[in-house]
Amino acid sequence: MPVDNYVVVNMDGSKHHLPLTTVYQQLQPINASPYTFLRALFGHEYPVGLLDEEKILPIGKYVSAVGHCFLKNGIPEIKPCNDLPYFLTELTKDQMVIYHAFRTKILFWSSNLLGSASIGILGFAFVRNWNRWKEWRQRRPNDQQQQSHAAVDELNTPVSEDDESRDVPDGQFCVICLMRRRRSAFVPCGHLVCCQQCALFVGREVSPKCPVSRQTISNIVRIYDS
Repeated sequence: MPVDNYVVVNMDGSKHHLPLTTVYQQLQPINASPYTFLRALFGHEYPVGLLDEEKILPIGKYVSAVGHCFLKNGIPEIKPCNDLPYFLTELTKDQMVIYHAFRTKILFWSSNLLGSASIGILGFAFVRNWNRWKEWRQRRPNDQQQQSHAAVDELNTPVSEDDESRDVPDGQFCVICLMRRRRSAFVPCGHLVCCQQCALFVGREVSPKCPVSRQTISNIVRIYDS
């Protein structure tokens, strides 16, 4: 609502707009100054006149007083009630009841709608995560079985002649069996200290650790000479 045509009745925190009628208005132009010219040049607002205006409530306007109303020495007074502050309004009693009943219905159905949407979103997220967890549980034995088969295949791979002890130079023997060449590096420590078979045995432990740095092993990499 335009502030010029309404007055805000603010009593005990209540704000209600009441219409005003202009009874006196006079505009006095002001003299421009160099500062006014600079403000207009750079696009800023500047005053062009001084408005003297008086407004009152229109004659015969009916307003409703909400609160504890009584006469004190013939002068009407209003005080706040126990449940709400006192205020003035243009609405009648029936209009105020209808207005607040409509607002109550809007708030009630809006809260129900938002609550239902929230429950639906939470239910959808729960069902989706539950299905993902079941799929993960179903894939887990297959993945473990494939990993075990791969480990067995690697263990059954025949050792090349290059891994034999007669071809291993000094300082390149496996630190565990002391028979074959160092061929497998541990990740993330990067130590190349074990042969292929011993590295696989170490990796199959419950908590595999590097025999040198005692750091947890996340993967084993086979090293080939070019």
